[in-house]
Amino acid sequence: MLGEFAALVLCLVSLHSTAAQIAIPQPLARWCVVNDAELKKCQELAEATRTHAVTGRNTTLGAYTYQYTDMPTLSCVKADDQYECMQMIFNADADLIQLETGLSYTAGEYYNMMPLVAEKYVAGDGDEGLSYYAVAVARKDNPSVNFKTLQGRTACFPGVGRAAGWVYPISILMEQGMMEIVECNVPVKSADAYFNGMCAPDALARYYNPFGNNPTTVCKNCIGKPGDYCTCNDPYADFPGAFNCMASRNGEVTFVRNTTVAEYLTQPNVTDTADDFELLCLDGTRASVDSSATCNWGSIASHVIMTSLVRDTNLRDKYKTLLMMLSTDFGENGASTDLFRMFESLKYGRQNLMFSDETVMFKDISQVAGGSRDTYYTWAGSELHDRLIILNSCPIQQARWCVVSDYEMQKCENMIMAFSAKNLKPDLNCVKGTSVQDCIKRISNGDADLITLDAADVYTAGKDHNLVPFAAEDYGGYEMNSYYAVAVARRRDTFLTLFNLKQRRSCHGAVMSAAGWIVAVDKLIETGQIRVKNCDANLAVSQYFSKSCVPGILTDYYNPFGTNPVSLCEACATSGPKRCVRNDDEQYFGASGAFRCVCESGGDIAFVRHTTVRENTDGRNQADWARNRRSDDYELLCNDGTRMSIDDYETCNLGSLPPNAVVTAGFKTKKEREIFWTLLNFAQQFYDSDTNPDFPMFDSTIGHKDLIFQDATVRLVYIPDSNQTYSAYLGPTFVRSMQRQKTIDCVTGSAAVSVHVLTVSWWLVAVALLYFSLSRRY
Repeated sequence: MLGEFAALVLCLVSLHSTAAQIAIPQPLARWCVVNDAELKKCQELAEATRTHAVTGRNTTLGAYTYQYTDMPTLSCVKADDQYECMQMIFNADADLIQLETGLSYTAGEYYNMMPLVAEKYVAGDGDEGLSYYAVAVARKDNPSVNFKTLQGRTACFPGVGRAAGWVYPISILMEQGMMEIVECNVPVKSADAYFNGMCAPDALARYYNPFGNNPTTVCKNCIGKPGDYCTCNDPYADFPGAFNCMASRNGEVTFVRNTTVAEYLTQPNVTDTADDFELLCLDGTRASVDSSATCNWGSIASHVIMTSLVRDTNLRDKYKTLLMMLSTDFGENGASTDLFRMFESLKYGRQNLMFSDETVMFKDISQVAGGSRDTYYTWAGSELHDRLIILNSCPIQQARWCVVSDYEMQKCENMIMAFSAKNLKPDLNCVKGTSVQDCIKRISNGDADLITLDAADVYTAGKDHNLVPFAAEDYGGYEMNSYYAVAVARRRDTFLTLFNLKQRRSCHGAVMSAAGWIVAVDKLIETGQIRVKNCDANLAVSQYFSKSCVPGILTDYYNPFGTNPVSLCEACATSGPKRCVRNDDEQYFGASGAFRCVCESGGDIAFVRHTTVRENTDGRNQADWARNRRSDDYELLCNDGTRMSIDDYETCNLGSLPPNAVVTAGFKTKKEREIFWTLLNFAQQFYDSDTNPDFPMFDSTIGHKDLIFQDATVRLVYIPDSNQTYSAYLGPTFVRSMQRQKTIDCVTGSAAVSVHVLTVSWWLVAVALLYFSLSRRY
């Protein structure tokens, strides 16, 4: 009995073990498709693999035999376009996609994808049949169209970003000087200005139209229904669609691959013949459509199947094996074409679904050219890379950003790498200046191009050096494009108001900064608390406060005679030669530094921006000094002598101020300023998030704030052309404040001097008259 029971247990265990092995699911191979026709084909291919397995068929690859049950399970997911597919694969929501070479380069460069196998257009084990020619085609009965007469013609493109259908033709026209670069980083606009109407699928997609301002004429000749219009699913998209666009006389020229003519002629109801079309050669001649070897615009590597580079190596190998099995079983000469034909699409209503219909078989990328072409970069080849550089060329070679500290230089260098990673033009470069004033002079002299300046520095740069603002920081999104200057004190110091600050300690972002100095000193003079004598406002401030931190007040530029009181730097924190300098080498520099000055009891009051307290409290700043600060420990000092919450800045402030602005030299042309703006505008589309792991454009390193841009910046906005002067940008109110800062402190002194001079003059006249009278008498 026990023996029978033991045997039963062993049997159950064995069955359970076998069931567990069978139940172990294989990983998925999720193929990303972009339309319903592709989805149907994909689903039928997946079903064919299951049928292949059920019927007990094996697949032989070299010396090994495989079954689909041992491979990742093929399934299908649908996206709107190839770029959404790339993002899905990047996010691990899909695994595989076929891409033509131009798009595969994009996938590798921006979505961390790699090629597994390539489409092969000629049978055999060698490397032949792994490329095709890019050609331009026109109807034979339209002989006036040739390479030299393309401007003003109507054009049909397979899709923006495709190698043969966009990158090569547009870059060649640019390289030859035939197509003017209308806007850097936006070749779509250059093409639109060159051609007289186009169908350029994806030209209005967000990837190529991030600001939504590409001209709609780029899609003028497309015919898709709503939802498909001018996308990769437009009837005039892809190579057959673009050719059909031209053949139907909706365009005069099309840019396709050399095999497209033959593909087009296989479509039902086509009455044209090969003799009805001719190739456009780069020397201005035309040739028959079978002359692509000698009349072409470049050689392009074949399409590839890609996956994410971050997938497990073993899983990637399994994907590759699966793909080679599919090619062996369902390719042109596959052993199981009775179940499915991979490289045929017309039965689904379109061509080139999932794969190019002219594909014969797949080729393992790692076996091409001895394994030297197994990355997206090497597969595409250096010529495509060079073409992309030309495509994104810019009339200005570089934009030189001037920085004033080592920490700004470090961020600027990171910004160079970030901009370069997105292939943004012009190239960014960094120039180290000794001070803001030095940078202003460098830009004025043409030795640098850009810097972000506080409103007060914008005034000085514009008035004295003819620098002009063209982009402004925005601190409130779409609601506000300015900020408030506020006075901040510790909540526990309840006795402090804006009218009893005498002999207290003050913290200022920097000398001659808008919120930290101009408005603060102006307010104290206006309310009669500071009385300036002998034209020396700095002395008056030092006599009013017991000590201060005013970064830059002792530098040569602001202290040319060496007369500024040392007490104006006694509240600063940094030691050594960098103490009280006008950059972030001084710990209490800038609005955040001035607030830190109060937090660490270096001062009693800080003159800062309305955003400063929130930026540095409640866990928003991870620096040691700010980590445990609470926003409700601080209050604002109001103009009427009251105190209010830090969130009541709209009613409790010292004044509204223009935001910081990016400036350049006044001699830069309008087009040059627009190029600089386009560079920054594109950059912020990629890097405006403070949590971006690649590069946060409007955030600084822990321990430092407001490097290059204010950390409170939400976005940069373009300053209208009519406001691109310092006076128009700053407005009359702030300009008067700056003028008053330079003159009001001398009014009393000037008046006193005038009276004194007048008195002395009358005394001299009296002496002279007395002398004259006495000389006459004697």
